[in-house]
Amino acid sequence: MIITKMGRGVTVYSGKRGYGKRGETKEVDIIYTVITRLELNKLNTEIEKIEPNAFVVMNSVKDTKGGIVKKRPLKHG
Repeated sequence: MIITKMGRGVTVYSGKRGYGKRGETKEVDIIYTVITRLELNKLNTEIEKIEPNAFVVMNSVKDTKGGIVKKRPLKHG
């Protein structure tokens, strides 16, 4: 959805989620993306549709180096 609907790139990390008194773990994908503050509402709306219980962390990015933070044009077809 982030790539196809929002035209943004993503990085997917393989991770483990830990919880419970017994130290249970579960394999999870951690998705990292950079968006503008104007896209934040759209991202949250789409996440809610896909996974209402998603754990989402947001950070403000003051500066970036390397890469391209511009939106990629979407291919309609």
